[in-house]
Order: sequence, then structure tokens, then C-alpha cells
Amino acid sequence: MKNALFLSFFLTLSFTFQVFGQDRLITGKITDAEDGTALPGASVSVKGTTSGTTTDNNGTYRISVSGNETLRISAVGFATQEVAIGNRTTLDVVLTAEAGSLSEVVVVGYGTVERRNLTGSQSSVKGENIASLATPSFATQLGGRAAGVQVSVPNGLVGQAPRIRIRGTNSISSGAGPLVVIDNVPVATQAYGGVGPADPLSDINPSDIESIEILKDGASTAIYGSRAANGVILITTKRGRSNRGQRVSVNYNAYAGVNTPINRLDLLNAAEFVQIANEKYTNAGQPAQAVADPKGTDTNWQDVILRSGAVQNHSLSISGASESTNYFFSAGFLKNNGPIVANSQNRYSFRGNFDHTLNKWLAVGASLSYTRGTFTNLNTGGNALSGNVTGAARLLPNVSPYLDASDPNFARFDGYNITPDGAALGIGSNLRAVDNNFSNLAFVLAKNQFITNNNRILANANAEATLIDGLKVRTQIAADLLTQDDFQGLDPRHGDGRGSNGVVLQRYRPTTLWNWQNTISYNKKIADLHNVNFVAGLEYQKSVSRFSDASGQGFSDLFFIQQNLISGSFTTQLSGGGLVQNAFDSYFARLNYNYAGKYFISATGRNDALSSRPLANRRGTFPGGSGAWRISEEGFMKNVSSISDLRIRASYAIVGNTNIGFFPYLGTFGASQYGTQTGIAFDNTGNPDLKWEQSKKSNIGLDLGLLNNRITLTADYFINDVDGLVQFAPTPASLGVPGNGIFRNIGSLQNKGLELAVDASVIRKEKFSWDVNVNFTSIKNEITGLNNGQDIITTYHITRVGQPIGSFYGFKSAGVNPANGNPMWYKGDGTGNPSANIVQYNTATGTYFAYNPTAPGEVTTAASLSSTTDRFILGNSNPTFQGGITNRFRLAGFDLEVFARYSGGNKIMNLTRQETLLNLGFQNNGREILDRWTTAGQVTDVPRLWIGREAAINNTSAATSRFIENGDFLRIQNIVLGYTLPT
Repeated sequence: MKNALFLSFFLTLSFTFQVFGQDRLITGKITDAEDGTALPGASVSVKGTTSGTTTDNNGTYRISVSGNETLRISAVGFATQEVAIGNRTTLDVVLTAEAGSLSEVVVVGYGTVERRNLTGSQSSVKGENIASLATPSFATQLGGRAAGVQVSVPNGLVGQAPRIRIRGTNSISSGAGPLVVIDNVPVATQAYGGVGPADPLSDINPSDIESIEILKDGASTAIYGSRAANGVILITTKRGRSNRGQRVSVNYNAYAGVNTPINRLDLLNAAEFVQIANEKYTNAGQPAQAVADPKGTDTNWQDVILRSGAVQNHSLSISGASESTNYFFSAGFLKNNGPIVANSQNRYSFRGNFDHTLNKWLAVGASLSYTRGTFTNLNTGGNALSGNVTGAARLLPNVSPYLDASDPNFARFDGYNITPDGAALGIGSNLRAVDNNFSNLAFVLAKNQFITNNNRILANANAEATLIDGLKVRTQIAADLLTQDDFQGLDPRHGDGRGSNGVVLQRYRPTTLWNWQNTISYNKKIADLHNVNFVAGLEYQKSVSRFSDASGQGFSDLFFIQQNLISGSFTTQLSGGGLVQNAFDSYFARLNYNYAGKYFISATGRNDALSSRPLANRRGTFPGGSGAWRISEEGFMKNVSSISDLRIRASYAIVGNTNIGFFPYLGTFGASQYGTQTGIAFDNTGNPDLKWEQSKKSNIGLDLGLLNNRITLTADYFINDVDGLVQFAPTPASLGVPGNGIFRNIGSLQNKGLELAVDASVIRKEKFSWDVNVNFTSIKNEITGLNNGQDIITTYHITRVGQPIGSFYGFKSAGVNPANGNPMWYKGDGTGNPSANIVQYNTATGTYFAYNPTAPGEVTTAASLSSTTDRFILGNSNPTFQGGITNRFRLAGFDLEVFARYSGGNKIMNLTRQETLLNLGFQNNGREILDRWTTAGQVTDVPRLWIGREAAINNTSAATSRFIENGDFLRIQNIVLGYTLPT
């Protein structure tokens, strides 16, 4: 509702008319039916004439009429009313909110437009729906709130960058994330790495966001040309505005809570571990190694790595507006201790937005934000040195993390239980140490440091001049300045730093992105029937990213492994660095035309030149077009009172993907070392014919509004054909090409699907309302071309023509042989499908034999399991449907939102089960292993245990159907209860 008032206030500047020569004065007041407050900026006009006015800050108006005419009263976000004047001289009108209003103004590329006039596919998320959520980054909350948008986070670490996909994955090897634009400024979104995750999008305080627009089809994104293949996210931050007549508004928002881990791994306790560990050995004819601790130690190592972390967020803003100036200032603080020990985020944010009208033809504006973020991280890999989840699942439960004070190694390791040589967790009562020398997690989490400090400035300044009525020129200069300062300190006594006698790494990475835009726009309504909107411009951008590393090893004392690299405190000095520059210039234009609000047409074109492309292909042109027909405005629809809006749309465009690396077209030489000598060597074979990837996007859509738009439906069917995909094409080793390959445009794929979104105002009473939003997306991905049809095969996936990108590819399990407990797999039939032939792995001999169903215990006929002929496609890794359901309730001053999202149709590979919970080393396991085969005739999914045979029994480092699971889920993502204090 506040957004509606803000927009209507500015419409006042454009649509206030002076009325002359009328002979009767009508006065009145326009109010909001919801709470009775005045509506400033509402439009009041005499129907059928050009006479009109707007309400003042008290909601009152004065207008002259000549007879018994009809007044038309409208306001953004409210249902328009027409009232006959009759003989009255005072006329008060109450407006009701229009659910799913199509009159609101939304941001598009390089401009704004009324939602009802959109010809492309675009979804909106209001900032107020994000600001109230306990989230470190707005991006993690977009999934399920807009049709066609998928968001996933690889792990539970605070600061982990989310994976955002708009209408599927649109590239095989190049960037697949969307372009993000904040207040008309494209910003850096790449997580540049370092000593831990640090999501650049988490630098944006969600409380500062006014709205988020997601541009999905070609018509919406074409004006961004070469950067628009993966969609565009437009973020508009808050500006100052007059709030119901009050010029200054002060807002303070805060929340506090806890981050609590759920769905912990179901691990063996100490007694079960001893039983299972010893069975692994005795089955192999070796002596038992696990011994129960006489003290009754039973450690759940998840208690060491997990916690209930506290989170608090505070946002303070001051905003306001006068006739010529508006301003918005904010400050925010976030302290987020994650549910994983040693993982936290602190963020300090400041923002100032300022707009001023100097005179009737010139206006200026500026935005400046500063963010200071600190991320404390940890080693989360799968290694034995300090991988937290892997270690928590594998460390021995009959061993304590800590030593008794009487132990001779107590002081040396600060009381932590570690083997005397510092290599692994202490053995406790066992006869040997844990396999792979897994570290004591309590020690490495307490002693090692992985700290990232980000400083970021986003700034822009603009000026806009009105040359004549409807014709404006605008210039904007902007900068995104990001510095990342990393510190890593590894203790020399145990874990990651032991092999190097301590390590300190200092990394400094500054990134600068400059952007300059100049546009000219013309917006005119001719003869009340022809509406023309034109914008053209040019844009220049340059980005520079560099980094320098300095590290030391072999420290003289622990004292020097604290906050910075100290000269003279270490024996081995190492350094490194790099520099990458990129720039482009662009020319673009867009023409929108509609006739009488019925027939719409839009044409867009952009020409880009990118420095990282060869000269012959440096420039590219990206056209787009769209059209719409508002059927509800036709005469034959006037008597259909239940349909308030009905429109069909269609669009087609070609856009590009420039995120294919830096200067891959050049044949380059680089620094090289040969022994202790330094030199220069050929390091990349260039391709002067290399082009950017192109996406040909088609879309057809339907917009339907019912019951005065209390119910709105949007449906879109889309096809995205991507060609010229950049792949690393293999070359014969005899050619001596670096990496034995060259980058070429040789791949293609297609994404197509259906999007549906429904908004409904189910109940709207004076003190109670219930609104529902439901969205659904189905999508099909298919590879349509590769290099000579050659499959791209990785450890767990395959990309093959006719299949979805990254399908799971591996062995198909035939279960466990009940006669002897051997794992079994299907052989291939020569066509890429399983045959009736089954092979079993004999755990006793470590060899493969054919399975004979008539004599299942027989292991006499030698066989094999081939990685080339016996692997099959095991499932689609990409969701085929997704969406969200939002219910919002309001009762008096209380409001409640319940948001759920869902996704499915895909498979996931559970590596945790394969490599950790069911490992066959001297390590702990998940409780699933208790179902292992033990006696002849037993039917189970867990093969016979045998120490050291994990690679073959579990097919580690390969996909197998035994560990492929359904990826379907329905999750309650947010439940938010609030109360608004009386004014």
C-alpha cells in the first residue's frame, strides 16, 4: 500500500491539469477503505474530458464541472471508481485496494513501465517480503517466490553463495548465473574465493530493498544483450517519499533468533562401533582392533561441530521528501553465528540515496552504500585433516576429544586428545589410530583461522534533463569497488598446518567495476490513443580484478600465527598473484507502442563489443521483439463483468552469454618453471573464430484478471534454444597443444517449459484479510549438440545429446547376493541399457565373478565390471518442476506469512552415504550399516563387511544406483508473525 502511495505521489507531478472555464465547484476527500486514512496523490477527473486534478496530502480535492457529469477517481493500487455528481457540491469517495493491481509501475531495463503494459515475462518480489526474514542474503529467499527461479545453497555455511538459475541451466561450461543490476548499475556477483565462502550478494542489506524484478524472456532481457542469456535481476533500493503527509519517516527494525541444526546424521554409538569395526576385520581374517573404553566414553562428534548459533539484525532508516527533494539514509548491523562451529558473519552496512529537482527541467540524484563484512570460516572439504562433516561422521565414538590433565601430552596439545606424533585423533583404548589419520576436530576448529574481510562501496550519480515535454536525457556514472582481505592461520601441531610446521596465508583481492550510461527517452501520449515510449543509449563498462598472495611456512612460534604475516617469523616464503581486465561498449534502443491500451508492440536492439572476444567477432547484435493484445478492452468483452483483464503476449529475442572466460581466443604465453629456473612457455592455443554463446528465446503468455483483479493468473510457455556453446575440444596429444584441446563453439541445448502464477485475495475485510500466491514451473532440459556427438563424462555425470545436462551416469546395482553377501551389478547390453547378465564382487578374493541365479553361491566364472560398457544413465540431476505457495493473513495489527516451496522430478547422489556413512575403514559409520549381510539367505541392501574393500563394494568415486535418491521435497521455508504498532 505504501508503494502505491509513493508512486501516485510522483504521478501527481505529471498528471495535474489546470481547469478553466467551469461553473460549479466540487470538493471532497478520498480515503482508504482499509483504515480510513487519506489518500494523497489520487487522480480525480471528469469522465470524457481532459479536466482533472489530484488530492493533496490530506486527501482532499477541488474540481470545477459544468453539469451533471461523472467523476473518475483512481489511485495506484486501488480499484478505480466512477461516481455520478448529480446535484452535489461535496463528494467523498472511499477506494478499496485492488488485489493483484496491474497499475503499479515496475522497473524494466533502463526505465519503468506500468505492469499492465508489459509485453515480456517478468516476475516481481517486494522488498518488504524479504526484509522481514531472518536471512543473511536476499538471494537465498528468491527460490519459490517467483515462477521460473530456482535457488539452491550447496551447504549450510553462512556466506555460501547461492546457485541461482532462471528457467534452467543455459550453458555447459560457461557462467549460468543471472546478471544482477542494482539501481541501474550492473554489479559484481562472482564469489572470488579465498579462504572460505563470501557471497558478494550478501553485501546488500535486505532492509534497503524496495523491489526485485526478475526478467526472464527475451523481450525483457534483450536490452542487456550479450549478458542476458541467464536472465536479469533488477534490484531497486528505497528512496525517500512523503508518507501520508508526513515529510520525515524514521523506521527501526530488528530481529533475533537462533540457528539450530536439524536432521543430524544417525551414527553408531560407541558399543555399535566396536561391534561393526571388529566385524570388518574378523570377516577378513584379521584380529579385532576396536576396544570399548573402560570409562564408558561415547562421543557424538556432531556435538563438536554443530551448535545453536545466535543471530541478531538491526536496521535504522530515516527518509523523507519535499516538493523538490527526497532522501533515504539507513544503517544496518547483522551478527550471524551459524549452526556450524567456527562459522559466522558480521555485516555493517550504510546507505544514502538522494534525489533533487533543481528546476523544472533538471534533476540530479546520487546513491552511496558501504558494507563491511567479516566471515569466519573453516575447512569443509572431505579431507581427513579438518573436513568438518566428514570428520564428525568418521571419528571414533569410543574416543574422547579431550585428554585427562595427567596425560603427558596434555600441555603439548592444550588438552586435546591427539596421537603423540600429532598426526591423528588419539587412539583411546583401541589398538590402532583412526584410518586416514583423521584429525581431532575439536582442536582444528578451535585453533585454525579462515577469515575473510570484505569492504564494498557501491556508488552512482546521475543527472536528468527534460528538453521538451516527454523528451529526457540522462547520464549516470557508477562504480562497484570491492576489496577482499583473507587471512588463514594453521596450527603447526596438528591438522592442516602440521605438514608445513604452520602456515599463514595473506590474500588481498581488489575488484573495480566502472559503468557509464547515457540515455535519451521520449514518452508521449498522442490524441489519447497512441502511447509511445522510446529509449536509446550507450554504455561503457570496465572491470579490473587482481590479487596478491603472501604466505609463510615453518614458523618459529605459535605466537606469530594470529592475525597477519610477520616478517622474520617463518623459514619458507611463498607468493603469487594475478590480474584480469575486461571491458565493453554498447549501443541499445527500445521502442514501445500501444494503441488505446489494446494493442502493444515492442522492439529492442543492442550492439555489444567485448574486449575478451577476437577482433573479427568482437561486436554482436542482439535483437528482440514482442507484442500483446488486451482482449478485455474490446467492445465484445464489456459485458463480461467477471473478467477485469485479459491479455495475450508473445516475444522472441536473441541474447548472449559473455561469461566464457577471459581472452580464450588468444594464443598466449605465460610464466613457467622448470625445476628451479623460471621462463616463459606456450600456455593456451587461441581460436580467432571464437564467439559468445547465443540464446534464442521464445515466449507466449496469458494474463487474466478476475473480479476486479482480486484473482490474477499469469501463464507462460517458453522455449530457449542455446547454440554456440563453448567447449574444450580435444586435440591429438602429438600436436603439443597445451591441455590437449582448444575452445570452440560446438555445443547446443534447449530449455522449454511452462510457468503458472496465481494471486488471489481470498478474503478482504476491514480487520481481516487473506491473500494467497501460488506459482509452478515445469521445465525440460535437453542437449541437442556436442563436439562430433562426443559425450562429456565426469566422475558422476554425463552430458549426452538427447539427454538433460549433467545426468547421473554410473553402475546399476543388482542388490546383494543373499547366498554370500557379495554386491552385484548389471552388465550392459551393448545399447546403453542393463542386460540380464549380473556380475558380483567376491569380497573374499577381491575379484569379479558372474552371478548364476540357479546357483547363487557359485563364484567360479570370472567376469568384469567395465567403466565403458557397464555404466548407464541413472537419472536427471535437474529438477523438472518447482514452485512456491505463500499465505498471508492480517488480523487487526497482526500479520502472518507462511511460505513453502517445493521442487522435484530430479535425482540426487548421496555421497555422504556412499563415502562416509557406509565406509569400510577403521572409522565410524551410520546406523544403516547395522543391516549388513551376516548369514546365508539374508536379504539386505548392505553387502558383507570387509576391511579395505570399500572402493569396489561401494563403487566410490563413481555413481551407482544404490546411492541415487529422489530429489523431491516440500519445505516450509518461512513462518513470519508480526505486529504493527498503532500510528
